[in-house]
Amino acid sequence: MPALSAQLSSHSHAQRERLAFIDFCLQYHGSVGRGELMAHFGTAVASGTRDFTLYRDLSPDNLEMRHEDKRYHRTSDFQPLFEHDSRTVLNILAHGFGSGVTTEAASAGFCEDTPDLSTPSPDILAPLSRAISQQQAVKIHYLSLSSGSSERTLVPHSLANNGKRWYLRAYDRKHESFRDFACMRIVRVEQSDSPAVQSHEQQHADQAWNTQLTLELVPHPGLPYPEAIARDYGMTEQHGHYSLQLTTRAARAGYLLRYWNVDASANHHLPATEHHLWLRNVSALSQQHSAVLSNFTLAPGFNKEPKPI
Repeated sequence: MPALSAQLSSHSHAQRERLAFIDFCLQYHGSVGRGELMAHFGTAVASGTRDFTLYRDLSPDNLEMRHEDKRYHRTSDFQPLFEHDSRTVLNILAHGFGSGVTTEAASAGFCEDTPDLSTPSPDILAPLSRAISQQQAVKIHYLSLSSGSSERTLVPHSLANNGKRWYLRAYDRKHESFRDFACMRIVRVEQSDSPAVQSHEQQHADQAWNTQLTLELVPHPGLPYPEAIARDYGMTEQHGHYSLQLTTRAARAGYLLRYWNVDASANHHLPATEHHLWLRNVSALSQQHSAVLSNFTLAPGFNKEPKPI
């Protein structure tokens, strides 16, 4: 590997970025086309051809050209040319490549973020990401709080951050429903040899994921100085009341309300000293289909059949 690092360092930063792009796409999407490379970096055909030739010279066993789709596909012998940090990978998957796949954000020295205690390893993240990109089923070994260790066959369609940890949204073939799985509790991922993915297992069939909800957040009525909370969250004032409207997926609403510690009770009875926000339109949760409701139980104080105020 030191010899390979020396070979990479002999090339320009721009070319290393293009090689890293190829490497990333193979590892986390399972395939890459010359057109994607050219479009992202604005290079010509000849340059793209040289980049793939160089990549193949450096790691001949990492990729193979499939003529049916004219794309380079990851092989079973793949060994990454670059070390892709999981935090960087998740940021790229969520927001795009930005300034590059090998570029690490430099610290200013006077600004610190909250430590991230829960980031999935590349060995788990990469096969999940490939399965999503290729629309394939996977078999996972999972550690659950309620049922302990088990094997599940899933059809994953999305990765999402609930504020504290990353989770996988997938169709669970055992329970025949879409569910959430904490990525850190996935011990092992294998490609499944079970039947091909069906239409009802794909993202478009996930009702809770595709349902959009608008949450109306306001300062908790129990606070004596709501202006401070309005300032915290950039709320607008209308008719003497502060509010903030946020539209999110129904499948994520419960997680977000819990993360922000929003009082989701109908009569805002939770203590304002602990819950600075109240969900004014709690009824928007109660009116949802049963397939969506289970997620809302995570919201502090939420009751799908609220008592009269």
